[in-house]
Amino acid sequence: MVYAQPPQGRPLSSGSPRPRRPMWHWLLVGGVAAVGLLVIAVFAIFIAFQVLTRGNPQETVDDFYTSLETGDCELYENSTTEQFREGFGLTSCADFEAAFSAGGTADYTVDDRVNRQGYAIFDVTESFTRDGQPSQTQVRFFVRRIDGQWDLDGLQPIDEDTPPIE
Repeated sequence: MVYAQPPQGRPLSSGSPRPRRPMWHWLLVGGVAAVGLLVIAVFAIFIAFQVLTRGNPQETVDDFYTSLETGDCELYENSTTEQFREGFGLTSCADFEAAFSAGGTADYTVDDRVNRQGYAIFDVTESFTRDGQPSQTQVRFFVRRIDGQWDLDGLQPIDEDTPPIE
């Protein structure tokens, strides 16, 4: 069998070169890509907003001590949950003001902090003067994130039998 050689400089196919894509095709592809990038950008902005506005649970502990020191019932209610207030019998501003109207000072330091998903645990050492004598006590605060806000939800005295935060 004898094969014929193609003429020099001419392709074997007799058809025209591959057709080019029409302009509407590129506009459609570009539009879909632009919409995709816009959706990704909006999603990234939403996540950044959520991360930046999540607050700080330590501020809740600070607000709690400030409310006790100044006798600010509104700050107390904004930094605690209803269950916490019921547990201490301070469910109304009248009860709070009766208990803390004289104010008081307690220096405190955060000894340990563990963040969990939706809550934070703080071990705090309180230093204060009782009956003219300096005194210290240790407490554990449970701060819970509810509806985007951190609220003090529980308090536990720490003694030698209390296990460390894990």
